[in-house]
Amino acid sequence: MRFLAKLFLRGLVAILPLALTGYLVFAAVVAGETLLRKLLLMFLPEPSYWPGMGFLLSIALVLLIGLLMYSFVVRRIYGRATAMLERIPVVKSVYGMLADVVRLFASAEERPFRRVVLVSPHQGVEQLGFLTREDFADMPDVGEGKVAVYLPMSYQLGGFTVIVPRSQVREVAMSVEEALRFCVTAGVARQRGAVPTR
Repeated sequence: MRFLAKLFLRGLVAILPLALTGYLVFAAVVAGETLLRKLLLMFLPEPSYWPGMGFLLSIALVLLIGLLMYSFVVRRIYGRATAMLERIPVVKSVYGMLADVVRLFASAEERPFRRVVLVSPHQGVEQLGFLTREDFADMPDVGEGKVAVYLPMSYQLGGFTVIVPRSQVREVAMSVEEALRFCVTAGVARQRGAVPTR
């Protein structure tokens, strides 16, 4: 029974991430297809519609919006719309959280977490985190030579920010994704592609 349980757990560890990833991709495709199918049928006769057109249209719309964001006018409209959202009590919290998460995986110049660092709050102890601010020129009361570091919490969607002297921080040669995976799994995460041997 122990051997069977070990085989089951090993198989579960191997297949569960693949299954969840496949499910999320499938759910995204179905959501795009379902949302835009009715829109397409307003302009196309039903015999001309084939499965997948709604999802392709959703991709095209995202690309179009990305292109429009280069326009000054569109950026101003978008800025005013988001400013309105950020004034609504409950909505601003939800929108702010989602916007920060999306920016985390967006283009490099928009990422709030760009550099992975180790913070040494106590002698002999180091914590992995993300450098979020390199100076406090706009907040002189904080003091000079300070930096802000975000420290994720293991197995939770949360964390806390510490302000420490720059001397207590050193950069680590890890990507943001690798460091986030390491922190969230409490260091259990392996390098991508690694297969457990036990």
